Amino acid sequence: MSKNDLYMPFVCLMILFSILFFVDSLMAGELKTFSQVVTESDAEFTIEVDGTLDPENVEIAIENLSGDPLSDPRITVNGRYDWFDIESMVAEITEGCETDEEKAFAIWEWVHWKRFQRSPADKSDLHPVRAMNGYGYGICGHTAAWIKAFCLAAGLEARVQEIWGHTVNEIFYNGGWHFFDGNVKVFYLSRDNRSVAPIAELIDDPWLIERTIHPRGQWDRPDDPPSRNAEFVRYITTSKDNYIDTGYDSEIKKNYTMAYTLKPGEKLIRWWEPVLNKHENRHKRALVPERYANGRLIWEPDIDTVDMREYIHVIENVTTTQEDGQTPAIHVKELHDENYSRPSRFTLPIDSAYPIVGGRFWVRLRKDNGAFASVSYGKPGWGEGDLYTYQWGNGTKEIEVDLDQNILNDTPAYDYEIGFTLKSSADANPPAQAGVEWFKSVTDLQVSPHSLPALSLGKNVIRCRTRSDGKVNARITFKWREVDDNHAPGMVTACVSPSKFDTLTPTLQWEPAHDLDEGDRIEDYQIQVSLRPDCRWPVSQSLYRNVGSDRCEWKVPESFLNPGTTYYWKVRARDNHGVAGEWGTFFSFETGADAE
Repeated sequence: MSKNDLYMPFVCLMILFSILFFVDSLMAGELKTFSQVVTESDAEFTIEVDGTLDPENVEIAIENLSGDPLSDPRITVNGRYDWFDIESMVAEITEGCETDEEKAFAIWEWVHWKRFQRSPADKSDLHPVRAMNGYGYGICGHTAAWIKAFCLAAGLEARVQEIWGHTVNEIFYNGGWHFFDGNVKVFYLSRDNRSVAPIAELIDDPWLIERTIHPRGQWDRPDDPPSRNAEFVRYITTSKDNYIDTGYDSEIKKNYTMAYTLKPGEKLIRWWEPVLNKHENRHKRALVPERYANGRLIWEPDIDTVDMREYIHVIENVTTTQEDGQTPAIHVKELHDENYSRPSRFTLPIDSAYPIVGGRFWVRLRKDNGAFASVSYGKPGWGEGDLYTYQWGNGTKEIEVDLDQNILNDTPAYDYEIGFTLKSSADANPPAQAGVEWFKSVTDLQVSPHSLPALSLGKNVIRCRTRSDGKVNARITFKWREVDDNHAPGMVTACVSPSKFDTLTPTLQWEPAHDLDEGDRIEDYQIQVSLRPDCRWPVSQSLYRNVGSDRCEWKVPESFLNPGTTYYWKVRARDNHGVAGEWGTFFSFETGADAE
């Protein structure tokens, strides 16, 4: 079978995929592509994105064009998405924070907007570097572990609290502990209406829980039905079985990073969608994650010119063309005879910073008359576990191996090996050699789409840093679709309510937002009331609400405001297509000293 024959089914599938992709592109907008070759270990370039909204990000790829390895490439967009290790993640999360309280709020908020509800099978997902880059989902225990890990990296003291049927955090700042729930996206305000209550206070005063809404999503934040509110009261106040859990510590203290090396001829592709429809644990669990994406490592080196000794693991009696000038490119070092009969063995290690969810492997084996060659998943054995054994015939044989089932039997997988067994013959006439002439490795990955360096509307400064000691020659490619047929609602820039109230339940009013698109209408508003002039966080989740209509007013619920206090607020609009506008002007109001 020729290499072309081997590829024909694969090529036909790719042609079909390309046709479908092209049709989809016509329906969804033109696919834009930008490629840049970087030749320095720290390089910058700019991509301009046109349109009316942020684009639909499709793909990012980085390919090593050099003969040297490319170590730990890190790509950021406008200074964001450097999620290489926990320190770089915390630096992004807490940017602009000056106090421990601000850092605690920033970490809690970042985590609860960056996660989905599902439990991965990977124990290492308790660490936020692996979880947020590879999965992006977890249940309450995972979420609490991530928050604690981020807090420790930011210099904050934090602990994981197990309460009845649920897991939460307490973070220490301003001389005391404070309750944060990253899974339910909630904190509870003390009766002073300024500070976040600790668990002990909530147990003694469940009214603090009862008055607080528990958000369901980033936009829809209605009142809780009594049953939902009662559920959280029961979780927290059933306190006899509450305890501080240190069981997550061993995992979150590990030094996981996104370190990886692109070998010569290797490419890493990441998509923002589940292009391959492959996710971890799918052979045991039918439930598909709410949101996930795929990627691929593709490695097809020119092994006649690349010295493969650096990239293979020789178990016994194997060498390369670069060492002795003989062919094939990887072959038996000392030909076998009656004095040396043990087979030659080596492995091709494949590793990834992302979870591996499948793969395929192509190889062309050469076997002279009287020789033997085989390929296997994992370390090679003598006659055991071979996926393909080339025993009959002479010459070359091209083989395609589907690795999906093998890889998914090892959960989780971040690396695997392809094993080779070779047997030559010094006594044959002429002497018989065996080895590998060519191979291609495709490793399927799962990635978290919100970890990918996304382009946004306007100017995007792309930075690529590597730790490579050798020559850098890498191509970076972005693909996206611009949006030019829809506008976000305009900002709310004027309020009509007074700047001072004699009531602690004032009605806030504003001028309506406008939508530039013909036929679109404003369907809802969202409002946030804060003690901070920058409105970065609300006073309470009960003061971060959606109105539920196009009505340009909202009444502050009772019990959350104090007399003689200045508050700040902002509003944004959402249209009938679900597109939300930017937050508008920051307004303020003051409550009178005798307000009640």
